[in-house]
Amino acid sequence: MNITLRMINEDNWRECIALKVRDDQENFVATNINGLALAYAHKEMEPRGIYADEELVGFLMYARDPEIGVLYVNRLMIDEKFQKNGYGEKAMNILLAELDNGENEFIDILHKPDNFSAIKLYRRLGFEETDMTEGDEVVSRLFFKNYKK
Repeated sequence: MNITLRMINEDNWRECIALKVRDDQENFVATNINGLALAYAHKEMEPRGIYADEELVGFLMYARDPEIGVLYVNRLMIDEKFQKNGYGEKAMNILLAELDNGENEFIDILHKPDNFSAIKLYRRLGFEETDMTEGDEVVSRLFFKNYKK
């Protein structure tokens, strides 16, 4: 299975907003329509579809905060039908390898403090929880010098 990240655009946005997590995960991640609205309003946002071969299986979004310059991931979701296949981890590794270009010291990821399956994934990738929060979300940070590709 070939995993790729592709821009969300006029050809795939409807398919993107049709993706959803399991009912018991809805409090962990905002809807994709919310994410695309955020990207429309904040041009620094980079919405990406996660594709397994030619099938859209998930959504992620990252940005560089225009005021303080911090790079962060604020969306990562895999549709309920495609979970437990490693797609989220593969997608994050693709993104991290792309952003580990010598120009970025670290990247943050935002998550709910009780989203234990996501936290487990982020720890495997090398993120460590900080004492920072953004609203009701915790900030975990990965220093690229510690990233193991």
